[in-house]
Parts: sequence; structure tokens; C-alpha cells
Amino acid sequence: MAVLILGGAGFVGLNIAETLLRTGETAVIFDRRQLPPAAKRAFADQPGECVEVVGDALEDGVLLSVLKEHQVDRMFCAAAVTAGPERDANAPRSILEVNLMAFTAALEAARDAGLTRVINVGSTAAYGSTAFGDKPLSEDLPAWPHNLYSTTKFASECITRRLADLWEMDLFSVRLSGVFGPWEVDSGLRDTLSPQMQASLIALKGGEATLRYRDMRDWTYSRDIADALVRLINTKERPYDVFNISCSAAWSTADWCEMLAGAYPDFSWRLAEENEEPTVNLHGDTDRQLLVSARLKEALGWSPDLKPERNFKDFKRWADAYGDYWMG
Repeated sequence: MAVLILGGAGFVGLNIAETLLRTGETAVIFDRRQLPPAAKRAFADQPGECVEVVGDALEDGVLLSVLKEHQVDRMFCAAAVTAGPERDANAPRSILEVNLMAFTAALEAARDAGLTRVINVGSTAAYGSTAFGDKPLSEDLPAWPHNLYSTTKFASECITRRLADLWEMDLFSVRLSGVFGPWEVDSGLRDTLSPQMQASLIALKGGEATLRYRDMRDWTYSRDIADALVRLINTKERPYDVFNISCSAAWSTADWCEMLAGAYPDFSWRLAEENEEPTVNLHGDTDRQLLVSARLKEALGWSPDLKPERNFKDFKRWADAYGDYWMG
């Protein structure tokens, strides 16, 4: 049997695919976008089988046909438009089409194909303004989404929960913390790269990164995120319908910049002066609360750890091997 990743050529999708292939699974990558050449090279070295399908989940019957043809029994719904204010204002329908309509169409296809489990890959954004309250973010806190991305991610959870009940299917959602690491790229669907990737791209060019302030957030490595997701899709018992996935500990983009400076002599970083526009977007001027991953730990007996130095060494090895990934 196989696992399909809807949005498999995107940032998180590629990490999921890589992890599945590393464990010997068959990964069916379904995306509107072709698999990047660097990813094809990397995946060819893994023991699992990689199947690439370029298609659109909104086209009648296309995804269902793929699920049946490749004997898919599990699926990740990881396709999303990570929209910022400009896209909210100028292209709201395109956001809803991907984040809700294509998502719901994918669930219908999963039902009709008889899949055994589907994970809705969601986001911390679903918490909305609750994320900036006075409590760490556990899954039972109320959500107050405030933009189209957060609204659609929370709505996708509600859709997942409702259809799981109606169809008596194993459908559930996860909320990812801020993700950084290998396979991140501007695909046209992510309006802002992670601060770590922004700084890394500056380092590769030998430039200077400036930060508005020293942020403190639970930035979580993409390969740890993928590890958690693959464990969840294969675990026998899952006692909840929503799981946070995070290292659940705060650290700073400034720490990443320090490690970059040690590896790239022509790179430097500093805090921006007053009224100076920083070169690294920290995704806001205020740090949100940390995600609590107790449910994940209960379900798996494991959750991601905070290991920036280990992650940097791994990222550097990946960047050295697949630097052409950013060249398109």
C-alpha cells in the first residue's frame, strides 16, 4: 500500500515524502507543481518508491483515480496557500479554492477510495489572536482566526471533524508550529519564508541580515515535523482529533544567525536600527505563546526536541548537497 501527499511538492510535503521514502514506504506526490530536480535526486537514493503525479484535486475524478491506481490507503492533506495581507486583499477566492474547496474534494476522494486514515496538515495560525494571550497553546483553547489563512486552517479542522463523524472515517488534524529547514522555497504559495531560511539565503550570498528584535519562538525543524507526521499516520491509537506538533521550547532566529556566521565567513547579522527596515521578516513584531505538545507525546511516546545545533549541521549538509534547489 502507499501514502499520498496532497501538496507533496511543497515545503512540508517534500519533507513528509522524504521521511516516508527513508522508511521504505511508497510515497505518491500529488501536486500542481512538478517535483524539483534536486528533490528527485535526493529521493532516488532512498529505499522507498517515489511516484510523482502532477494534477489538480479540483478536477473531477482525477485524485480518486490516482488513489485507486496506486493502491493508496493513507493520505496527508498538505496543500495550502500561506497567504499574507496582500494576497488576502487581491486574491481571496484563490486562497479559499485551495485551502477549503480542494481540501474538501480530497476528503471526498479519500472516502470514495476507502482510505484508512487521512491527516489534515494544519497550522498554529488556526489559533488566531488566542496565540498572543497569556497561556501556552493547548489544543482545547478557543480559536479566534483573524485573516484568511488562519480562518481557512481552522475551518478545515471543523470540516475534518464533521466529516469524520458523518462518514465514520479516521480523519484528524494537526497544528504545526513555525517550520524551517530543508526543502523550503518560494513556490508562489508561501508569501513569507521562515526567518531562518531568509537569513540562510542571505548567508549564501555573503550579505548582512538585520532583525527587528531578538525573537523567541518554538521554531521547529522540518524533518522533525515530518517524523511526527509519519509516526501519527502509522500509529495504531490516536486518542484526539487535533494534535499540536512543536519542539515546545523557545529559541531565537538570532541563534540561527550566529551559527550561519560561523559557517559562512562573508555573512554577518545585527539588530536593525530604529526606523530601519530589517532584511529578515520575523512574521510579526510580537512573539506568540508556545505550542504544548502533550497530546502528541501521549499518543506517540515521543515529540520533537529543541536541538538547534544538530539541526544546523543537518541543514548545512543538505544545503551543500542541494544548493541548486533554490535556483528553480
